[in-house]
Amino acid sequence: MARRPLRTAALLLALLALADVAEARAQAATTSQQETPQKARRPRGDRAKLTRVEIDEAGSAIVTAADAVRLLRPQWLRPPMGRIASSNLASDTKSATQVVVYIDDLRQPSVDPETSLITVPAARLVEIRYLDQNRAVQLRGPGHEAGVIEVTTLDKRK
Repeated sequence: MARRPLRTAALLLALLALADVAEARAQAATTSQQETPQKARRPRGDRAKLTRVEIDEAGSAIVTAADAVRLLRPQWLRPPMGRIASSNLASDTKSATQVVVYIDDLRQPSVDPETSLITVPAARLVEIRYLDQNRAVQLRGPGHEAGVIEVTTLDKRK
């Protein structure tokens, strides 16, 4: 019978400790929300588009369009798995498995998307869009089964 009061006391102490931990977490969350600037808390926008604002917010780590895509949307450089091989058997296999890059509506000859993106300085970028497999084939035609990265620069806006 002496054990029952000890168990009860241990249980009460454990519950009090859990309550203290929960209160500390809630207070930390409130404090971090107050310290976080408004820009960082805004909801994410379109995941198929990189805007000038997002590129500027990323800071000096972005020197070229390739850096922007690598850091902010790395999944764009990987072709979708499983659907490419059967989607267009007539197209050349290397281009069917690589994302195609268009800079100001001009298709880039390189089969490696990063090589094409390196040529565009970040200071010239207006936006970068990604078209998934279905949208790319619908808008650009056969040969775009891995998707398309469309880069718009200041040169096009003139």
